Formats: sequence, C-alpha cells, structure tokens
Amino acid sequence: MKEFNDDTFLARWLADELTDQELITFKASKEYAKYEKIAEKSKQFQIPTFNKEAIKANIQTTIQKKPSRIIPLFTRWAAAAAVILIAVLAGTFYWINSPTVFTSKTGEQLVFELPDGSSVKLNGAATVSFSKNDWKKNKRNLSLTGEAYFKVNKGSKFSVQTKQGTVSVLGTQFNVHTLKNYFAVECYEGKVSVVNKTLTTFLTPGKGIRFKDKDVENYTTNNTSPNWVNNNYSYNSIPLQVVLNDLKNVYNVTIDLQKIDVNQEFSGKLITNDINKAIKVICTAMQLNYSINNTNIVINSN
Repeated sequence: MKEFNDDTFLARWLADELTDQELITFKASKEYAKYEKIAEKSKQFQIPTFNKEAIKANIQTTIQKKPSRIIPLFTRWAAAAAVILIAVLAGTFYWINSPTVFTSKTGEQLVFELPDGSSVKLNGAATVSFSKNDWKKNKRNLSLTGEAYFKVNKGSKFSVQTKQGTVSVLGTQFNVHTLKNYFAVECYEGKVSVVNKTLTTFLTPGKGIRFKDKDVENYTTNNTSPNWVNNNYSYNSIPLQVVLNDLKNVYNVTIDLQKIDVNQEFSGKLITNDINKAIKVICTAMQLNYSINNTNIVINSN
C-alpha cells in the first residue's frame, strides 16, 4: 500500500477519519477490498478461553507421535504477519469503540464539552460516559451516575441514560440527579422527556419531577439553573441521602452512617460556610447524633 504511506492511515480509516479525497483514492486502490474484508472479519475477533495445561500436554503428545515437518520460512512469516495484523486491527477496534469517561471527585465540580459542543457540569462524585464513534453518527447518547447540569445544543435527539430512567431532549437546559431510590429532573429551558419504568412525562421550563423510592412528585421552581451550581441549597421534603450527599460535596468530607434511614425526609437549608453548623442543623432536625473527626462525620440514631 505504497500510495498510503501515513503510518496511521489504517487507524484513521477504521475510525472513519479519512478525508473524502483519501477515502475515494483508497476505495479505488487494489488493496481496498482486501483490507475491507480483514476489517469485517476482525470485528468478530475474540480472545478464546483455553486450558493452558491441557493444550500444552496435547502439543507434546502430538510432537511425540508425528514426525516433524519443515515449514518454509516464508509461510511462517506470512502466518505471523496475519496474526499480528488481526491483533492490531482488533486492538484498534477496541480503542475506537471504548467509551469516553468523565468523572468528578467528591467535592469537585467538573465542566467539559461533548463532541457536538453541548456542555456538561458534573456535581461531586458523578460520572458521564459516551462513545465518540456514536456521536460521529449523530447518535447523542450518554450514561450518567450522580448529578449533572446539561446545556444542550440543538440537533438530533439527545438522551441521558440512568439506572432509574432516561431523559431525552433536542436542545435545552436541564439537571438530572440520580442516587439509589432517588431520581430527579428539573427543566430550565426547552422541553424535556422523562421516561422510567412507571411513567413517561414531559417537562417545560420551571417544572421538575422527583421519584422518591416508589413515590412520584411533580413540582414547580423559579430556578434558572440547579441550586448546587450557585452553592445555594434548600430542601422541601427531600430524602436525607440527597441532603447528606450535598453535604459531602460542599465540604469534601466522608460520612459514616450507622443504622440510619436515609429515606426519611428533610426540609430546610444547607449551611455552606460552616461544617459544624451545617451538620448540627441537619441532625437536630432529624433527631440524630453525630461526631466530627477532621474530614469524617459519624452519624447514628438517638
């Protein structure tokens, strides 16, 4: 393939990154059909599982029973080259199809752009993953754990998949919060579709929905962005696990819960400038005991 002397040519071809002219020239070449066939076969390539000891014993038995044959050196080279090429292509496909992952640490807010220019802001201890290859095909899908604020550019359908449900839009601003037994979506611009196992609903600006264990709550809000973005936290009958998760992210602490029902609901505000006052307000309202040791908080029932 002398006319294609770029060392990364095959990788760029497999990643669908060739220019139109490069692709036209490549398809017109004698080598194209051969490499197209190898690429198709390599998609089915899998590393087989095997019993190393059993295979070793079988090889030794075969060697003892059969006379050795001289294999031409060229044949050996050709076989080795084929194996290497298949391995390289399989590795290339794995690299191309491996997901892109963004993860924020506890107490960290992480901002990044998606391939279409849409922006994502992760709250602490959250993860977003997606396939760049899918986005090149205009499939705007991603997975989320934790909480994230999205500003989506207009275009094809944009979907956020979580364990509790899927949020879909065309172009809008919204927040998604997912924890165990808790799933909340809030819309600030445009229109948002929310689908989970129990229902499908649509949100317009100023509308939100919460799934708290088996309960569903629709609500209105004056917010134009999530509370956590502005470091302003207020709660109205919100599960304790949500409040404590916010506390961890605001103060970058760990919390040890000892036989605490995290589904019990809290109403009030989270103090964001004094950890001692913040935990005292929460635990007093919920009738819980607590102790603070540096960056670790232990909470237990009275």
